[in-house]
Amino acid sequence: MSDKISENKKPLALLTGATGFIGSHLAESLLNREFRVRALVRPTSNLRWIKGLELELLTGSLQDNSFLEQAVSGVDYIFHLAGAVKAKDPKDFYLHNTRATMNLARAATKASPGLKRFLFASSQAAAGPAECLEKPACERDTCRPLSDYGRSKLQAELELLELSGKLPATIVRPPSVYGPRDTEVLTYFKWIQKGLAILPGFSTRHAHLIYVKDLVDGMMLAAASKNSLGKAYFLAEDRSYSWDQISETIAGCLGKRIVKLHVPLPLAHLSALFNEAGAHALNRPAMVTRQKVREMSQRYWTVSSQAAKKDFGFNCQYDLARGMAETAKWYKEQGWI
Repeated sequence: MSDKISENKKPLALLTGATGFIGSHLAESLLNREFRVRALVRPTSNLRWIKGLELELLTGSLQDNSFLEQAVSGVDYIFHLAGAVKAKDPKDFYLHNTRATMNLARAATKASPGLKRFLFASSQAAAGPAECLEKPACERDTCRPLSDYGRSKLQAELELLELSGKLPATIVRPPSVYGPRDTEVLTYFKWIQKGLAILPGFSTRHAHLIYVKDLVDGMMLAAASKNSLGKAYFLAEDRSYSWDQISETIAGCLGKRIVKLHVPLPLAHLSALFNEAGAHALNRPAMVTRQKVREMSQRYWTVSSQAAKKDFGFNCQYDLARGMAETAKWYKEQGWI
């Protein structure tokens, strides 16, 4: 099997999460690479990022097994990006990240005999933080997720790999992803636009990041490679950055001078507790939770992408300065900042 997806016939890709930040970029990339794209959407999905794209839209639920068997029929590749990053109840993470993934995977084993690859977008949270700066997390390390979100993603990974021999699965674990259309890092941009960088705790914290276009390219390479079958990979820029460096890079893109505000972790924890209580009273997911604060408090969210380099030639084209500059330009063009 060639590591290049065949160009003799337009392959059909099934994509979940197409309306989201990463999924919409992947949809565009698939179309640019001469794929036909079938996108699963919910009745309530906001289609703003995929309007005008030549997609076959199927409306349904990842909890509906008969619908999924119809959806996967005849597809060559499945890119599963849909999932929950916040939830009103911890059980919802397992419903949307674990069970939904396995529903789709089992449907593929039944109704998609010609499937070449099932690519699952997991998360660095499934693996947990590294122990020290000198030793970034790699795929051989024992996973130690710190949140229900991370545990639900890890559980999906483990159950997917149990289907080895029935399902040609590959797993990717992105770290923090940023770029045009992202609303998570937008919040941080807005604070810096006001001249304030909010940093958790007083110790220096490091993280690996990846620009969305590099992540999409990495997913495509992983899906096409025979070497990646049955394996999980970290995809990230080669170097990590401290949050001070990230803040200063964004400030430079915006032409701002910033004051760095270090928030004591006990105060952040207390704030998250009140946030959770307010969200519970309003019956909606909390934006900031105690589990999220625990993740943010870790000093080393660092990973190694050497396995991806070795197995399928993954390499980032965007460093932090270039990626943040493009992101800032896009936010300004949209009037978001």
